[in-house]
Amino acid sequence: TSGRPDDALDLMKLAKSGSGDETLPRTQAMLRTIEAWAQASMGRGQAMRRTLGEAEELFVSDKSDVPPPSWMQMFDEADMHGMQALAFRTLAEHDPGAAVIAQRHAKQALELRVNGRQRSKIFDYISLASACFIANDPEQADRYARLALVSMGETSSHRTWDRLREMYRLTGQFAGYAGIQDLREEIELSLPSQKKARGAQI
Repeated sequence: TSGRPDDALDLMKLAKSGSGDETLPRTQAMLRTIEAWAQASMGRGQAMRRTLGEAEELFVSDKSDVPPPSWMQMFDEADMHGMQALAFRTLAEHDPGAAVIAQRHAKQALELRVNGRQRSKIFDYISLASACFIANDPEQADRYARLALVSMGETSSHRTWDRLREMYRLTGQFAGYAGIQDLREEIELSLPSQKKARGAQI
């Protein structure tokens, strides 16, 4: 879900029109959460909330009586909260009040992710830390950002690094705080481009 939000919206419209009535409610719910993220990216808070409401209704209505397609098997209640956290955290860039709701959803997602799903946890930690930075709570943000960093490894996806870079941008206004300055340096060292640059200097 990095990339241009208007492109994402076009893709969602195509997916919805091409998927027909047989599409499982859970699949439709997942598509709606991506649509909501795209709306949030453009600051369309009302549309985003409406789309997330539809996603919740669809998710709850899924009876799980039909096996989902293999690519959808992983979309569970934790993911639903994780995507809501991402949407509200994204909206918070336009409407800082949304940061509190983002934190709540990210915490719920993390509580539900008891067994594994490491990459999803990293996304939740990054959403949570980002929402805390936007809510002017650098201490909590620092804690969750470090949990994300500890969980990240060499195999982290481009999407993970993109989200980390977005979070790094939010740390700028808190660079005067000693702990946050340390965190910024740690993020700089962990980003792939920085590793290559350091390797070239040796």
